[in-house]
Amino acid sequence: MEKIYDLVIVGGGPAGLTSAVYAGRSNLSVLVIEKENVGSLYMAHLVDNYPGFPVGISGKGLQLEMRKQALKFNTEFLNATFLGIDIYSNPKIVKTDKINVKAKAIIIATGTGKFGGKKISGEKEYLGKGVSYCATCDGAFTRNMTVSLFGNGDEVAEEALFLTKYSKEILIFTKDETLQCKKELLDTLTANEKVKIIGNAELQELKGHEYLDFATVKVGEEIKEYTVQYAFMYLGTKNLSELYGEMAKLDDEGYIITDENMKTFTEGIFAAGDVRSKRIRQVTTAVSDGTIAGMEAIKYILMNNKK
Repeated sequence: MEKIYDLVIVGGGPAGLTSAVYAGRSNLSVLVIEKENVGSLYMAHLVDNYPGFPVGISGKGLQLEMRKQALKFNTEFLNATFLGIDIYSNPKIVKTDKINVKAKAIIIATGTGKFGGKKISGEKEYLGKGVSYCATCDGAFTRNMTVSLFGNGDEVAEEALFLTKYSKEILIFTKDETLQCKKELLDTLTANEKVKIIGNAELQELKGHEYLDFATVKVGEEIKEYTVQYAFMYLGTKNLSELYGEMAKLDDEGYIITDENMKTFTEGIFAAGDVRSKRIRQVTTAVSDGTIAGMEAIKYILMNNKK
């Protein structure tokens, strides 16, 4: 039976790890989705304004100590790229480039726009004109077309499988030797004559005229150009607005607006740390946000478990 986590935390910085400590200590099942060895705290040479360390500590050292504490309370970690959340499923589904994860509650703690800062050339220009982030949303428009998917994991496999109902040809490009997903999904895709999986592939550019016409891809050491009418993107290149706009109100800079309890307008989804709309962004304020978000998530989960 597929595991349903009590709490999934997106982001392994000080806000996310603090939430994990509180939730794990309350005997909830907790998963932290993170990109290892990244983040503003991890990269800080010296932190000398965090209470309890009078001679200072490296950002990496402080973050690793927080991580150890979360592990002490049985927090699980997944090194993956966050792709989005299906807020309409029950329980909610957190999508990554490796697996999709079910959760009763979610805390977004991804920091200051680390996700989606860098677009592929042509991605922004052809958004809505052949570039899409959701095959299940736009698949019906691809009848008798050649389409491409870029990324990895169950999300890509499931979206490609959906497209087989409409598209003439489906090209899946992945950076690994082959698509990393559940075996049954991979077997179903490879058995379908419409589907071709191209490994060791890295998208370079999307090109066209009024609409998308070509995808330039580096396959191994060779640059190739593929004729495609759609490119479905699962590379973690969404900006904050594209990632969170459906589940939360955002300020003018794309940061998530919450109430004082770290709640977004979507039930069961909280935000903490630098991703939240606020004036001061410090490790101490991130830890404070993480404490509140963790405690509010615990309350939400326990209340809903009683129903």
